[in-house]
Amino acid sequence: MPRSVIVVGGGIIGCSIAYELAKAGCRVTVLERSTPGAEASGAAAGLLAALGGSPGRDHFRELALASWRLYPAVVSELRELTGVDVEHMTGGTLYPLFDPGEIEAARLRTTWSTATEFGIEVLEGTAALEREPALAKDIPAVLFVKGDHWVNNERLVTAYASAGARRGVSIRTGAEVTAIVATDGRARGVVADGERLDADTVVLAAGAWSGRLAPAGLPALPVAPVRGQMLAVSNVPPLLSHAVHGHEIYLVPRPSGELLVGATVEHAGFVRAVTPDGIGSLIEAAIRLVPGVGRRAITRTWSGLRPWAPDNAPILGPWPGAEGLVVATAHYRNGILLAPVTAALISQCVLTGKTPAALDPFLPQRFLSKET
Repeated sequence: MPRSVIVVGGGIIGCSIAYELAKAGCRVTVLERSTPGAEASGAAAGLLAALGGSPGRDHFRELALASWRLYPAVVSELRELTGVDVEHMTGGTLYPLFDPGEIEAARLRTTWSTATEFGIEVLEGTAALEREPALAKDIPAVLFVKGDHWVNNERLVTAYASAGARRGVSIRTGAEVTAIVATDGRARGVVADGERLDADTVVLAAGAWSGRLAPAGLPALPVAPVRGQMLAVSNVPPLLSHAVHGHEIYLVPRPSGELLVGATVEHAGFVRAVTPDGIGSLIEAAIRLVPGVGRRAITRTWSGLRPWAPDNAPILGPWPGAEGLVVATAHYRNGILLAPVTAALISQCVLTGKTPAALDPFLPQRFLSKET
């Protein structure tokens, strides 16, 4: 087992991994260029939707289901250790259905092997409006997934960071890593703000910035930022009690009295901005599903940069050609959902020196190789 670990990145992925490693007895330092959760982790809506669009269980869906199943225990553990309530909401999600094909496909979902576990129902006509009266009256049916949950993602990052600190994790904020130090085929540490820091293992969890860090002589990961703009409107008095998820929009009620509306998908580089086009498109789509949104006050707007890989799948596991360097990035739109299982599997990888079979489809070697 490594005695010391440096985790590059203090988002939800980095903080959850640091916590798991510290629990196992490692001396862990998290290096975060800003503050924990300041980037994509803090800009999300916290949706935990693991069902997927087809009955087959592909590798990504297996990973998502495993993480979704871990959440109740994780929430309880973090609350007991830190006192932080991450607002784990279990009201379920309504997916509007507009044509006979969508309705028939939804009915088929009720026959899936996971249908009972997820509490899947198709509600048609007045039954949909009875469940959520704020829905547009021209929506003929909805798919209700009781098993779709959500959390307050900002609080979740805070809880993981606090839990890690209680276990001895050192979190250094304002520490920008500019290089990963590797010699003789092994990672030795990092350079942060001009200072070399050594460790037995380095975990690269720098989100959208992961593609900027590679050991000298080895190719970089093809990780790029995808901007997501969001807004919140007042949910006082409550307009929605369930999450609503359309084709290009979702609305998520928070106990704080806000209704989150998101999110755009923009390949705009490292430009973290809120634009009239982006916010306007979200408002238009939201009003189409829930007309009452148009009469609510906008409370805030924001954007974040999600880490994306060309195949839309996370990059998880040992970096080929650099022993002691482990990657956990490119979770794209699923960082909050996948945090618990990522932390468990990456920690296992670091602690044992062996790669869990569940990581095989997500290894960095699909983009990198020792020969390149």
